[in-house]
Amino acid sequence: MTNLSILKTSIRSLDSLYSLTDLHKASGGDEKHKPVLFLRLDQTKDLISEIENDKVQICTLPVKTIRGGKNPSTYACEELALAYAMWISPKFHLIVLRAFLAMHKQQCQPQQLALPEPEKKFILELTEKELKKLCWLWKMAELMRQLIGMVQKPLELLGSRLSGSAWGFSHEYKYPIEIARKILVRATKDIQTDKIDSNGWNNVIHELRRGETNGTF
Repeated sequence: MTNLSILKTSIRSLDSLYSLTDLHKASGGDEKHKPVLFLRLDQTKDLISEIENDKVQICTLPVKTIRGGKNPSTYACEELALAYAMWISPKFHLIVLRAFLAMHKQQCQPQQLALPEPEKKFILELTEKELKKLCWLWKMAELMRQLIGMVQKPLELLGSRLSGSAWGFSHEYKYPIEIARKILVRATKDIQTDKIDSNGWNNVIHELRRGETNGTF
């Protein structure tokens, strides 16, 4: 057992895996949210493959199903458990995420403080053309993030299970895209706008430095 509890439902654990069956029960037990349906998704299969190929991951199998007995259950690693919660709904995902954070906080033992090691710095030589391409990549990424956010509500109205993923992507991707923007602003500080702008570069560099895009869908 574990001290993880979601909405007054105790979540069982096995070999550092957490019961999706118990999470399903905590979410309300809706038939359309059964763990087996989540595990059949191509997106879930891709995530499982990435976890299995990740050299950092500790557990041998990210998913394990116990059949038979009094308490059959499907168990999954923490990453999959959080993805499952997001698939159910953004609200449930937030509840599960906070429960995991609280559990880890309780498990942490006081450690002797150590001075942080100096952050490593790398020198990367890029041409102006290459920097411009990276700026265009930033703009495309931000436009796609905005588009995903715009389709979240229509997906929800259609009853699509992808609505939760769209909400999560549009919010979670905002932070890394903003970090990339700040790095590019620093890297392109000496690049001027073109006198003759035939491909929209002036708009890209201005949007990059303002922190916004002017995409139209």
